[in-house]
This record gives sequence, structure tokens and C-alpha cells, in this order.
Amino acid sequence: MQAIDDLQQAPGHDEADALRLPERRDPQRLGPVGQLLVNFLEVMNAAGDGAEEAYAAALGALRERSFEAVLEIARLENACETWDYPTRWGLVHAAASLEQPAALPFFRSLVLTPIPPERGVDPHSFSTVAEETILRTTAVDGVAVLARSGSREAVETLLEFLSVPSFSVKRAAVQGLLAADEGESLRDRIEKRLCPEDRMLLDIRPLDVRKVTQIDDPEAHLDETGRLDAVAATPDLPDRQKRAKAKRTTDEAPRGHDASDDEREG
Repeated sequence: MQAIDDLQQAPGHDEADALRLPERRDPQRLGPVGQLLVNFLEVMNAAGDGAEEAYAAALGALRERSFEAVLEIARLENACETWDYPTRWGLVHAAASLEQPAALPFFRSLVLTPIPPERGVDPHSFSTVAEETILRTTAVDGVAVLARSGSREAVETLLEFLSVPSFSVKRAAVQGLLAADEGESLRDRIEKRLCPEDRMLLDIRPLDVRKVTQIDDPEAHLDETGRLDAVAATPDLPDRQKRAKAKRTTDEAPRGHDASDDEREG
């Protein structure tokens, strides 16, 4: 009931699109590892010159204390308001980026927690179920990274995720299992855990965008109407309108007739 009350009192999702980082100067909330985590969250979505270098440096510093960082991430995510999805996702992404086996209990707890019923006022524009699903698939990806590094516990955890009702979670888990070194040998175990209608997930293969057939000329088979419709409309600024009107007047004037004559006669 408290979670519902929190959501009803929460700001609109447009206002919650930015990370709500913990206050740096509160020693009771943030220690040295917490500061490293905040640094990482701040540069995670940065752009511009030096952004990649800053991200790599922040992640490297956090990985040096990855075990403690996982504990801090779990603590802060648990303290987040339910509706604060940007911050919650940032924390889950940080845990996945650490590639720390100690994060498995955190990922497992999140993924196996049932997704709450839809609480969005208009699910077509903002869906809490979609946001909760994104959190869980991000956690599954974190477990998949550990499975690819050879963690048997991570492989067993991904197999456990196949019992989750969410189709997106099952799809991410199957992809994670098949990407592991022993992936093909796991197909029988995966198939047994999937219901018949979900076994098609075993046939889905992620594609490298560089290997997808590229169309040299997207307009080659369009007729003239389709080609014109594909041209983006541009705003008609006042000076452009004047120039276009003058050009039309000139183009429509009979040969040997000066368009300016019309203006003088007028």
C-alpha cells in the first residue's frame, strides 16, 4: 500500500527522467565507495569530448572496490522510491558493469521479485510494468556477463530465470545462456524449462548490425509520389516565403513579359 501511495505522490515521469543522485555531502549516506558510485552515475550518460575517457576512469575506479560497490548499490536501490526508475536503472546498470560475482544475489532478488501490477495512469505513454521489465532485463544481462566469464552459479541462475512469467526476461535469459561457452550443450535443459509456446526463443539469434544486408538506394523502388513524401518538410520562414512567391511569379510570367511590369501596373 505504501508503494502505491508513493507513486501517487510522485512527480510525473517527465520530471523523473534524470538520475536523483544521493547528496554528496551527507557522511551518513555516502562513504568513499558511495562517492565513486555517484561519480560513475554522473558520467554514465555524459556526452561530448572526453566523455568516454571519463566513463572508463569512473568505472575503473569503481571496479577496484567492486565488492563494496555491490553492497552500496544494493543499499541505495533498496532506498530508492519505487517510481524513481532512472536512478534504479542506473544502479542496476552499474552493478552489471562491475562484472562482480557478488552481485548475483542482488540480480537474482530483483529478477525473481514479481513485477507489480500496472500503476501508470496512461500505460501507452508511461508504463510502470515496462520500466520494471527493463530493470529486470538489465539485471539478466549482468548475470549473462558472469555466465560468459565461466561462472557456473550464473548459468544456474539464468536457468532459474526461465520460470519468470515475463517473456522479455525469458528471452534475455535464453540469449545469455546460449552466449555462454557451453551454450549449445544447454539447449536440452533450456527447452525442458520453457513452455512449448516459448521454445521458439531457442531459434532467435542476435545479429551483428554490420552483417545485416544494407540497401544501397532506399528510394530505388519508390514512385515519384513516394519519393516526394519521403522528403522531410522544412518550416516556411517569412523570407523563404517571399522568395518562393517571387520565383513562382517569374516562372508563370509569359516569355518576354517582365514580372516587374505587373507590380508597376498594380
